[in-house]
Amino acid sequence: MTLARPAGIRPPGLAPLARVARLDLTLLWRNRSALFTVAGLPLLFAAMLVPMKGKPIEGVDGALLQGTGHLAFFVVFAVFMNLVNGLTARREDLTLKRLRGTALSDSEILGGGVLTAAVMYAVQAGALLVLLGAALGGRFPADPLLLLAGLGGGVAVFALLAFAVSGLTPNSDMAALTVLPIMFACMGGAGVMFPLDALPAAAQEALRLLPLSPVVEIVRTAYFGQDFVAYGPHPGVGLLGGWEACARSFAVLAAWIVVGRLLAARWFRWEPRRA
Repeated sequence: MTLARPAGIRPPGLAPLARVARLDLTLLWRNRSALFTVAGLPLLFAAMLVPMKGKPIEGVDGALLQGTGHLAFFVVFAVFMNLVNGLTARREDLTLKRLRGTALSDSEILGGGVLTAAVMYAVQAGALLVLLGAALGGRFPADPLLLLAGLGGGVAVFALLAFAVSGLTPNSDMAALTVLPIMFACMGGAGVMFPLDALPAAAQEALRLLPLSPVVEIVRTAYFGQDFVAYGPHPGVGLLGGWEACARSFAVLAAWIVVGRLLAARWFRWEPRRA
């Protein structure tokens, strides 16, 4: 089922988006398991950074290296897992179908959920940046605009993947399971938990095609002001040099946006799945 109605399409309005976002936030607050996924898991990951403080990895402090990886990885919690859980539950209890019968457009219904997820992700990212700077000896990002571009690209990719995966998820009870393959692949293969330099070159090239890998590369390059896209040493880059170094990463993100949009258009469902 396609993401949009065949007729009557109009650009989303800010007021309807805000109303849908408020509804999504209310429903999230009532769902304790989903709330823990969005708020509790990031706290656990943040606590994991403390033992790494002062241990150099790839020429930088280990806590900061992992912290910047977590900064990218939190998009999986706040956007991907949150939207899969929410969209599946609202599809099965006919909330999406009822909303579609109102004056709201399809883009406003879905955009409100994405807006809620993006705001929660922004809060998580801001809190983690404060933690890195205030408690773990970090710094202000060397290129804030590059950082925002990388995080924004991650939101777009994982929102589209969430639409697609929610359509494949039979019911809300299964949502916690269907997100696991993508979550574990991104956690283990995108350089979040450990550097990938020790892996064979072919494996590194393959893992750099995961949807989270370009986000990690862009975030670390923007935060440290060093080239974390190239193999081996990470030389310093200026503002323009950081964008040039991340050109490949942005290309991978753009490719995932196209793939995610095609999969979402093919698999997303507005109504409950029938046996």
